Amino acid sequence: MTKKKKKVNLYAQQKLQAAQHKKLYMERLRKFCTEIGNGEPLFDLLPLYIRDGVYENRGATLKIKVEKGAKITKRFVKILYSHVEKEMKRKMMEVTISGRIIRVNLVDYYQMILPLEGVLTSTGQFTGKEKFDAFCLDRADRYVKYHKEFAYIIHSACYAYCDLSKRALYTFTFEMERSSTVIDHKSYSGIFYQIITLDLYPLDVRHVTINGDRRPVVQVGEVEHKHNISGLQPTVVPLKRLHVKDPSGHTEIPVYVQQHAVDRTMQRACCVFPGSVPSLISNAFSEKRKIIREGSRYLVECYYYEIKIGYFVGVLVDGIFVILTFLLITHSSTPEGRKLTELTGLQRSDITFLAIDDLKTLINSDIRYDDRIAQIFVDAGCESILDMSFQVSIGDFEWLWDEAKQESELSKLIAEYIQLGNTDEEYFENE
Repeated sequence: MTKKKKKVNLYAQQKLQAAQHKKLYMERLRKFCTEIGNGEPLFDLLPLYIRDGVYENRGATLKIKVEKGAKITKRFVKILYSHVEKEMKRKMMEVTISGRIIRVNLVDYYQMILPLEGVLTSTGQFTGKEKFDAFCLDRADRYVKYHKEFAYIIHSACYAYCDLSKRALYTFTFEMERSSTVIDHKSYSGIFYQIITLDLYPLDVRHVTINGDRRPVVQVGEVEHKHNISGLQPTVVPLKRLHVKDPSGHTEIPVYVQQHAVDRTMQRACCVFPGSVPSLISNAFSEKRKIIREGSRYLVECYYYEIKIGYFVGVLVDGIFVILTFLLITHSSTPEGRKLTELTGLQRSDITFLAIDDLKTLINSDIRYDDRIAQIFVDAGCESILDMSFQVSIGDFEWLWDEAKQESELSKLIAEYIQLGNTDEEYFENE
């Protein structure tokens, strides 16, 4: 006869877990109080009701709401929630505590510093309370700094996941509300609630005729957040930079993009987040970037930070600048790509076959280790690709690194494809 399994007492199990959680929290609080006291164990001075009050006010779960009418999926809310939680654990900020500057992560501030200073400033005197006076003195500055850091986390997430194909950019408002709590039979301001409200900022959509076809194009810009107010900073280009006569000398026209260009940028520039695209475009139209005119089309330099990776190709249509596509610097239609073709004989179909017009292929190749192939890229003006390869090797662009394709033998394949053995005298007389 089989023995019946004992029923699990869920209440007892939850009670045990809660006790263990509180014990771990008190251990963290003890270490932090020693930090406040610069080595002195101030935790032992806190009465039991103060400790319990701090624990009860240690920070509520983050709340994310969606503005009424905004078409934001539950999936994105979950993504944002996960992103914020991860960044709060990772993000460090410098705060002044008892006259000394220390680094804490946002979770520790929210779960320990904020409730501790709140309870200490709300309760009456107890033996040794004066030892915490210096700690409470800087609470206002710490709160302002935390508020900015937390808002930046949300801003960066909304930026990263903005998608021009949705014809809208994510915006948000952020606030902290405080509930009431009872400590030692008295009511005080209590736990903080962090509340994020998400919304979508609509982008202007127009229809223009390109090569005889009527196509929708979307306005390019970046959302700026100032004091919880969101607004669009549109990307514009002065007519004088497009080599167009401008009597006033100050006329600027808005920049728009077609979906094909967004897709090509994501593919060829290996953008991890859709939000990288509007950022890359806006940066491309800054004063320090060049705009080359070739007949009716324009090539606008595109950089990852300070590394040139290619061009946005655009035209003037109906008083706006429309981006048609993105070309990697090695593409056969760029100045550098044409030089590469001249030096190697590689045609557009060859470059596509070898995937030389794809950033990730080049990053994960061995071309920077092969002096012969590397020199060809340098002669063609594509040395920036080698620079990025070097940056990957020291860790600045690790997100481009593909473990499955590390250091592929692209240089050997290129050499065989262009029969480099016949051109050694031209490039490498000392080989």
